Amino acid sequence: MHLPSGLITAAAHGPIGWLVWDNQAKHNALSPGMTDDALTVIEAYAADPAIKVVIMRGAGTRAFISGGDIKSFETTRADPEAAARSRAIPAKLRRAMLDLDKPLIAMIHGYCLGGGLGMALNADLRFASPDAQFSVPAAHRGIAYAPEGLKQLVDLVGPSIAKDIMFSARRLRAEEALRIGLINRIVPADELEAETVAYAETLAANAPLSIRASKYFIAQLGLERDQRDEARMEAMQREAEASEDFKEATRSFIEKRKPIFTGR
Repeated sequence: MHLPSGLITAAAHGPIGWLVWDNQAKHNALSPGMTDDALTVIEAYAADPAIKVVIMRGAGTRAFISGGDIKSFETTRADPEAAARSRAIPAKLRRAMLDLDKPLIAMIHGYCLGGGLGMALNADLRFASPDAQFSVPAAHRGIAYAPEGLKQLVDLVGPSIAKDIMFSARRLRAEEALRIGLINRIVPADELEAETVAYAETLAANAPLSIRASKYFIAQLGLERDQRDEARMEAMQREAEASEDFKEATRSFIEKRKPIFTGR
C-alpha cells in the first residue's frame, strides 16, 4: 500500500486492520496528505474480505488527533477555492468510513480535538483512556463547522449538548464524554489496546452479514422514511436468512459449539 505522506501507517493482524495517524511531532495533527493516505487505507480494507474489523488510533499515547495542522491553514485555506479543495478529500474519507460495511472503532488516548473529534465521530464505536480530552474549538478559530459533521455530533449527544460543545469550545474529560454518550467506554490507558483488540476479535468472530445489515439499517433509521432504501434493507434480510452462516448458527447451537462464520 503506497502512503506517500509518511504520516499514516497501516497493518493487518488477522481479521483486524489498523489505521494509525502518525504525526507525533504535532500530536498527530491532520497535516496535508494524511487524509489522502487514510482514504487509501480505508478503501483497501473495504475491499479485503479477510479484514472483518478496523481500528484507528493515534501513534503514541499523547493524542488520537489533536486537530488540524493550523500552520498549514495559510496555504490550504488561503481563499475559498483552496478551502474547498482542502475539504474535498476529508469529505470523501468521511463518506468512505461511514459507508464501510465493517465495524470501525476509534481507540483514543489523550487529545481528540477539532478534526480529531470529527474523525472519531466517523467510527461506529469510541473507546478512550481516562486522560482523553475532547473538544471542537471552532468558536476559537473563527470556523463555521461543516453541517455534515455537526449532524453526527447532534445525532450522538443531542442538540442541547451539541450547542454547549460548539458554543463554549470547552474541553470535555473522558468521564463527561462517557456520560453524554460521546464515547462508549473508558479503559485504563495500559489496558486500552488489549481491550479494544479483544472486543474487535469478538466482532470478527460474529456473522459478517448480520453486522453489515445492522450497521446499514441503523444508518438508514436516521433518515426520514421516504429517504430510506427499503428495497435494499429487505434484500439484506433475505440474504441473511438464506445464508450458509444462518444454517451454521443453527447447526452449532444444536451441536453445542461455537459457530464458524464465513460471510456467505
